[in-house]
Order: sequence, then structure tokens, then C-alpha cells
Amino acid sequence: MTGPAPEGPRTDPQTTPGSDPWTAPESAPTTLPESDLTMAPESGPPPDPDGPPGGGIFTLEGRRAPGLYLIAWILTVGGLAVTFVLGPMASDSRWGAILIFAGAVTVTIGLAAGAGSQVLERASRDPERYRGPAPLLVFATYFMALSALGLIVISLIGVDPDQPYGFFANAAIQTLGYILVVWLFAVRTGALSWPAMGWPTWLGRDPHDVLRAIGIGALAMLPFTLLMLIIGTIVGLLLGVEAPRQFPLSETPVDGAFIALSAGLIVPIGEEVFFRGFALSAWMRDLGPRAALIRSSLFFALLHLVPLFSADFSEGVRQAVMVIAVILPVGFIFGWLFIRFGLMASIAAHVTYNSLLLALALLASRLPEPGSAGWPST
Repeated sequence: MTGPAPEGPRTDPQTTPGSDPWTAPESAPTTLPESDLTMAPESGPPPDPDGPPGGGIFTLEGRRAPGLYLIAWILTVGGLAVTFVLGPMASDSRWGAILIFAGAVTVTIGLAAGAGSQVLERASRDPERYRGPAPLLVFATYFMALSALGLIVISLIGVDPDQPYGFFANAAIQTLGYILVVWLFAVRTGALSWPAMGWPTWLGRDPHDVLRAIGIGALAMLPFTLLMLIIGTIVGLLLGVEAPRQFPLSETPVDGAFIALSAGLIVPIGEEVFFRGFALSAWMRDLGPRAALIRSSLFFALLHLVPLFSADFSEGVRQAVMVIAVILPVGFIFGWLFIRFGLMASIAAHVTYNSLLLALALLASRLPEPGSAGWPST
């Protein structure tokens, strides 16, 4: 990107470092009087729609592209039925895998169409508001696309994500996927620019500011990581549970290098670009910093519960409590650093947190009896 960040609302963390970031923007959504709603023309949506056009999710009335919206629903519902009903019911495992893959691809296309529909519906919003698709919808699109790609990578290529090389490949694909969906649904649609999401453009910017943000993020996480280790230990002992293993076992220095590069750098970059740079920035434009920070922290923590679905119910619930107790405040501090100092600070904090946990995990694996509670990484 070239050129300085455009003028925008106070919710841009890069343009207001050091200022009070906790005042909701003047363009935050307000409730329209009933009289204004009733006077809206029947031929189109209200001037600045906050809710679904036509008054509900399941209506085509008043939408800018009703055909696209209908197609999105048909593909999404039909794809889900194929993925979770027809695929598992297939008598032949190969045909079952093909059906599940086809269903996942269909759901991805349907969700992407729904995201495109949201872009059209929100085009009339105030320029300072967020005009792109909902971050939850974008993540769902990303997740289904990644699931379909994972079927190919695991089934055809034979990559095992529990092995160091497979773990590296999985981390790289996830991060590229995050960057791709942010570019496709936020940057390319004009909803957010890279500078507005905190990515430094360097042009007209002092490099010392970026280095300062990186230093602040890294230093802030040193004591905070220690605090989270203490909290994780206490919660783990009280619940009698260990956090699920986050990293593959390292048997050689090369394996360790791949794991360190994946968990310590690649994963933090992808997650920060999506969860802070994109999702938090989008919600800040509509909700203000406080509400957006709370929502993004919950979003970030809940998504780390997905790997726990494979555990038995009792252990899964206890692991979920432990993960939430650690990841929720970690996501909160990442978000605060992003709002206060920018994306480079939150990336540095995430890198520091994951790297410290990885170093402790590798150290514990060398001990004669490592049986200590695991640490939920991000």
C-alpha cells in the first residue's frame, strides 16, 4: 500500500495512538424514531440500515440484490445438508468424503454470496461506519473453505497436522487464508484499508514508531504471560484437568525449528490480522472501542474451544473453562494493545506469548516427569 492512512473515525488505532480511544465515534448507531422508519420509501432500504432490510433475516423485501441473497441461503442450507447428512450416510467411504467435500465447497460459496449481499446492503451507510460483511460471516466462510481444503491436503497429499511439517503447512495455510479473506471481503470491497486496520505503510511514518509498538507489545506480555501461567495452573488444579496439547512433539532440532516458526510467528500474524486488524476494527466503527473489545475478546476465546469437541463431555467442559479463563484475558490484552498502539504491538504481544509457552512446553518435555498442566496457546 502507498500513501498515509486516510482520515477516518477515532476508532482507527493507527491514527490516534496515545489519545483517549474509549469514546464511541459520533457516527455510532442510533435508534431512528418510529416516524422516520415509517416514512422510508418502500422501493429500497432505509438510508442507514442497521438491521436486515425488510425487517427480518428471512425476507427478500427491500433488498438491493434479492436474487443473490436467495442464492446464498439455498447454497448454504443445501451444502450443510450434504456435508452433515448425506456425506456421513454414504455407504462407500470414498463417496462420503466426496459428498462432504462438495458440501463444504457449496457452503463456502453460499456464505461468500451472503457476504457479498451484506456489502451491497451496507453501501448506503455513513462512510465512517463499517460497510463490509459481518466478521462472523467472514470467519464462517474462511472456516468452511479451510475445511474443504483440509480434506484435500489430508486425504490426497497425506499431510499430518500433528507432525512438525504438517503443523507448519497447516499454520501457513491458515495464515494465508486469514489474509486472503480480509483482502477479499474488507480491502477489495473498500470497507477497510490495510492502514485503517493498523498495518504500517512506512511511507511518511517514522520507523521508530513501529519499533516502539513492537517493543511495547513484547514487553507487556512478559509479566502478563507469567500471570496467565499462574491462573492456568490454579484453574487446572482446581478442575483436575490439563489443557489440550497445542504443539506437536519435537524430536529433532529441525522439527523444533518448524514448530517454533509456526506457533511463534506464522500463527500470531494470521490471527492478529483477522481478529484484531479486521474484526476489532470493523466492530469499533459501529460499536465503539469498549463494546468492540469485549465482543472481539469473546469471539477470540470461543473459537479456541473448537478443538475441544473431540474430548469426552465432562473433560471437554472442564477444558473449556480452563481455556476461557486464560484465553479471554489474553485476547483482551491483545485487543487493548491494538487499540492503543496498533497492529504491530498486538502481533508482537502474540508472538511473545506463544513463544514463551512453546519454550516452556519444550523445556517440560525434557523433564523426567513433565506431568504439569498444559497452557492454552493462541
